[in-house]
Amino acid sequence: MTIFLIVGGFSIYALVLFQRTATLQQFEAMAKTLTSTILHSLTTTMVNNNPREMKQIIGHVEQEPIHRVTIYAPDGRVWASSRAEEVGVYRPSALLARVLTARAPAAEERPETGELLVLTPIENRQECRTCHAKDGPVLGAIGVSLGTGQVATHLRSTAKLLAGLVGFTFLLALGTMSVLLGRFVLDPLSDIVRTVREISRGNYGARATVATDDELGVLASAFNDMSARIERYTTALSEEISDLTRRLSTLTVFSKNLTAAADLSSALSEAAAAMRETLRADACMVYGRENGSLDVIAAAGDPALVTPWGAAVAGELAGRPLSAPRGPAEIQRPVAGAGVVLAVPLRTRDQDLGAMIVTRVEERPFERSDLIVLNTVANQLAIAIENVRLFEEVREKERLRRDLLSRLISAHEDERFRISRELHDEVSQSLTGLMMRLNAAEEMAPRDLEQARAALGAVRGVAEQTLEEVRKIIFALRPTLLDDLGLIPAVRHYAKNLLEPAGVQVRFQASGFGQQRLPRPVETTVFRIAQEAVTNIARHAQARTATLSLELADGTVHLFVADDGVGFDVEVTLSDPARRRLGIIGMEERVALLGGTLRITSQPGRGTTVQMELPVGVVTTSGGM
Repeated sequence: MTIFLIVGGFSIYALVLFQRTATLQQFEAMAKTLTSTILHSLTTTMVNNNPREMKQIIGHVEQEPIHRVTIYAPDGRVWASSRAEEVGVYRPSALLARVLTARAPAAEERPETGELLVLTPIENRQECRTCHAKDGPVLGAIGVSLGTGQVATHLRSTAKLLAGLVGFTFLLALGTMSVLLGRFVLDPLSDIVRTVREISRGNYGARATVATDDELGVLASAFNDMSARIERYTTALSEEISDLTRRLSTLTVFSKNLTAAADLSSALSEAAAAMRETLRADACMVYGRENGSLDVIAAAGDPALVTPWGAAVAGELAGRPLSAPRGPAEIQRPVAGAGVVLAVPLRTRDQDLGAMIVTRVEERPFERSDLIVLNTVANQLAIAIENVRLFEEVREKERLRRDLLSRLISAHEDERFRISRELHDEVSQSLTGLMMRLNAAEEMAPRDLEQARAALGAVRGVAEQTLEEVRKIIFALRPTLLDDLGLIPAVRHYAKNLLEPAGVQVRFQASGFGQQRLPRPVETTVFRIAQEAVTNIARHAQARTATLSLELADGTVHLFVADDGVGFDVEVTLSDPARRRLGIIGMEERVALLGGTLRITSQPGRGTTVQMELPVGVVTTSGGM
């Protein structure tokens, strides 16, 4: 019996010791998994740099048998703890140094305090490097202290129970002990460990089984509460991130569509549809203001919500004096079928252009982020509207300028034509008549009056010179050859008469014209361009040879004028207003008015080339070519 009791006592001692070791191992595994779970649940909070939320999570975790949760800095300073008095205290230890060096979890039992301390390193992950780019690979460690006193109490109770049952049979006591340990300790602990591992894998819906009201049941309940909070936080954060991502994507797509839109109306319609979908509204309207009145220029959603209240709200935003601009305004009040209204003005720096409004039938308030998104889109639309208006103004001014220039040139040409005709029909005929009368007087004068004949001859010479000068003026103003014979004879005659007396050899050719006459504005423009180019050769080029070419092909007249003179730097001359010649400006304006192109190429010492292409339009047939 003594031997049986001794064997039974040793068996009980060995069994209790084994159970204690296994329980501590389970606690250690549970604590390691718990630290990993807490670290994972705090990752999002750490990334968002929200110490308050971290301390709330740590504070909720502290429940028996969890004595405390502590976050250590690498130097041993307590950065955060479930016990506020420990924050800022330095608690360096060999266990902490080993965890930071090995970058792996480690555990240590502390019998003097009745605790099991488990430390897990906090890795400097990719998402942490925004704030910890200069820190090392380990930012610190998170520790969980589990109380072992309840385990010891439970083991002592079990040992007493086994000792009481030793009297019946050692095997029965041992079997009963094994069953009790497996059912009431090991299985609940295994279930808790399994649940913790599921949570650490991201399955925040996992829950531990609460079978009893003892310490293990309390621990399981604490784990379930913690996992439920983590699940709620993670779900809310995921929804917020998803919503922000969707809004950013919408803004990006809208910016691209606004740039690529074929017209402003399409851009406004796309913006209204995008805002209705992004802000989950029932309708979106864009109001534009013209001459003090507001009108819907784009809308998306329920047509019943567009009027009549929309104009009033838009007027409240945009219908303000320019001296008192309004900032972004959020109007949240029930208005004629709409539960909530959010509106912002369309405004540029110095002008209110209208308003952009979104509505919801249900009374779900808009958030501040909704106002930011709507205001961002409204600002882009306001810029687009203002740019379109400015472009229309510039285009209208350019049209008026070109029309005025065309009328000015036409009036100029008509006046030159009138003056040349008057000189030709009146002054030239008068001078011709004068010369004829002088010739007759010279013939009728007595032969012996040589002095009188000499005087008459001198007067005739002056009349001849005056007539020649008048003819040159007539040709410069409006060559009769251009009206009587056409473009080719006029250009050829002008070039040869001006350049050959100056010692410049003229090479002239024309093709493709046949018996066709070009419209008068086209002939006048081509002749004036050729006239200006030939005049520049005579005045500035110091050339030996000049080449002129006229060609009519595919409804376009081509003019080519080149010389081998001194040339000039085209880029410098055209870019410097002080050096830019008025003749070049006039050539460009004349050609542009008829939709043609003009190119001037030149280099110092390499001559100058003038090339012009001008659409002809309708041509006529004449036998004078």
